[in-house]
Amino acid sequence: MDLQIVAKKRFLNSFQKITSRLNKEWGKKTAEDFNTIVIRKLDLIVSQPYIGKQTAVKNTRSVVVGKGHQNKIYYRIEKSKLVIINMIDTRKNPKKNPFNKSTWTNAFTPSMF
Repeated sequence: MDLQIVAKKRFLNSFQKITSRLNKEWGKKTAEDFNTIVIRKLDLIVSQPYIGKQTAVKNTRSVVVGKGHQNKIYYRIEKSKLVIINMIDTRKNPKKNPFNKSTWTNAFTPSMF
């Protein structure tokens, strides 16, 4: 299944900020390594689009990316397109992550068992 990658502006801005910060704080080599890791992860998603974990937002999936697993790429599949929505630092406040919002009030109920 070959999907066309469509990157949203939000993702591009997040990716740019992260690579700029890595370049400034850790050097060009680290920023280039991160860039390579992200490209490989996107290639993996294109070849296996359902590999990501389903999020609380309908039809949206996420994959962890980076050596320290500090970022997540959020994406969705629309017909023959892979829409890359955003990249979020997992170390930030999870309450501010819009993809973690859940409509569930109680995930486990006694009737489930």
